[in-house]
Amino acid sequence: MKNRPIKFISIYFGSSLDLRVRLFNILAMAGVTVSLVSAIVAVVMGERLQNTIVYLVFALLSAVLLVYASQSGKYQLCYLITIAAVFFVGFPVFFFLNGGYYGATPYFFIFAIVFTVFMLDGKRAVVIAAAELLFYIGLCLYAYWFFDPGAYYDSRWLVMMDAVFGFVVVGLALSIVMLLQFGLYNEQQQKLDEQNHILERASRAKTEFLSNTSHEMRTPLTVISVNVQTVAEILEDIDEAVKDSETAELLQSAQQEIMRLARMVGGMLTLASMSENTDKQLVDFSTLLRSNAEMFFFHVQKKGNCLTADIAEGIHVYGNADLLAQVVSNLIQNAAAHTVNGEIVLRTEKAEHEILVTVQDTGCGISAELQPHVFERGVSSGGTGFGLYLCKTVVESHGGRIWIENTGDSGTTVAFTLPAYEGQLGGDEK
Repeated sequence: MKNRPIKFISIYFGSSLDLRVRLFNILAMAGVTVSLVSAIVAVVMGERLQNTIVYLVFALLSAVLLVYASQSGKYQLCYLITIAAVFFVGFPVFFFLNGGYYGATPYFFIFAIVFTVFMLDGKRAVVIAAAELLFYIGLCLYAYWFFDPGAYYDSRWLVMMDAVFGFVVVGLALSIVMLLQFGLYNEQQQKLDEQNHILERASRAKTEFLSNTSHEMRTPLTVISVNVQTVAEILEDIDEAVKDSETAELLQSAQQEIMRLARMVGGMLTLASMSENTDKQLVDFSTLLRSNAEMFFFHVQKKGNCLTADIAEGIHVYGNADLLAQVVSNLIQNAAAHTVNGEIVLRTEKAEHEILVTVQDTGCGISAELQPHVFERGVSSGGTGFGLYLCKTVVESHGGRIWIENTGDSGTTVAFTLPAYEGQLGGDEK
């Protein structure tokens, strides 16, 4: 017996229910209560019998809709029945039974329009609410020209009581709507904040794991690489014929795979650091590009290539120098890896409000099938699959864009843009 009220509240007003469902149930209960109270008041005040009957009919209708909606789950249908039966039939009847626009019913017209917009979706809500508005205006005009409110002219007390009853009921109903709305908003906001906090912790844990793993992997890779190189040099010293042996080929293959894995670890470490290394400042981009070109000048000569740098002076950007240097390094290394006895050109220029950087080579080019996917993680024509993905991530995080295209019969051009810094020079900006 004690659990019945709790069960009733859980079924019709539980927090797990949708906001509209809870609101409809509250309004249906309010409809039952108000209609029964109105019927009792009508009997006590000696009003006409038809008034009491109308109030009791609407109390029954509200109770039936409440139970049917809860058991069937067809709330949208019940919303429409409420609008048709109560707003377009019941309210006009109350309007003429209670003195037209002298009574409290016009307050309920306001509630009807708000209920319709809140409960229905999209165009249907707008169309029906507009129809209600026009219909209620028509009722007031009809009452002005053709309806005699009778006792409402003579009883100021009745007019006052009806007005108080109307704005109290409608005011409470709309207040409940707003309280429920803000309560749900605060509840959802709290859940969103909790989820964001969980995601942030997961992101930090992932970053720390990736960063720690990358650091831990670098040391053994370096040791293995040095040992392989040492063994190869020892074999060369022992016997000149070993240079063409299967052992030398295996060592060379192992060394290539070790270096490839080392580049993957470096890419992973850079990607991990991006979520932490967000500090940006004024960067002398011309100097950064020139330093990268000088650093790789001898590296590209190993395959008989020539590196040319055509870098405009006085170019500045606002960003992270380490990440931008990594982008340029990756592009030059990619070009050198796919070019033999050719030329690699690093070129930069300022066009209006952005910086254009291109790395052009005369290498083997890129297949048409692979070209649309080269900036995706793991896609590679022989590399690690991290390099170009990392470049795209860094460039876009700095407000730029990056693309790739084949140059003529052979060769590839990779280009990216960055917003040019146009503020006052003379100090770093944090």
